[in-house]
Amino acid sequence: MEFRRDCERCHVELSDGGLAYLCASDTTYCATCFRRLRGVCAVCGGELTRRPRAGPARRSQGSRFPADPEVHVRRAERADLPILVPLFDAYRRFYEQPSDPAGAERFLSERLDRRESVVFVAEARGVPVGFMQLYPIFSSTSLGRVYVLNDLFVASAARKKGVGGLLLETARAWGRSEGVHSLELSTAVDNPAQRLYEAHGWTPDIEFLHYDLTV
Repeated sequence: MEFRRDCERCHVELSDGGLAYLCASDTTYCATCFRRLRGVCAVCGGELTRRPRAGPARRSQGSRFPADPEVHVRRAERADLPILVPLFDAYRRFYEQPSDPAGAERFLSERLDRRESVVFVAEARGVPVGFMQLYPIFSSTSLGRVYVLNDLFVASAARKKGVGGLLLETARAWGRSEGVHSLELSTAVDNPAQRLYEAHGWTPDIEFLHYDLTV
């Protein structure tokens, strides 16, 4: 397959192995234009998908672990704290924080009571197997709401069963239904979950640097 060498909107140069997006008619965009167009082709109005990299065909990570049909995701409420707290505590321990179920319960209670976050829980045959938490922010440039997917966790026994992908697709569907401008997340540069994110339409930011300041 022969690839275009430039973005058809801003004409920035594209390499064969670089990140680019196509519509069904092969109109090609760079990652920056993809974000600005919100994943919709400016020519035909069709959905944009990631262009395959040059070289041997690679198996799609999105279809590698199809979701277990017995797994269901729903929005969590305060009454779900008893099942959320163990998952949230395990998530924090995964990131080398000390176990603190009481602190986890207090933190989640405050977020839910104050409507400062949106939490979804994944259950398999009634057993909680994962969760995600999104925090709202606003974008001055887009004049819209943005949600940060800050926490995503799948219990070790439920991994490689499509639970993470189902949570990501739930976040996308929920964002669209709420009129959210975009979703964001950050992850470690060596996190293998990057392949999962990209398989579900998330794009790495190659335009901006992000800084942290501990206060």
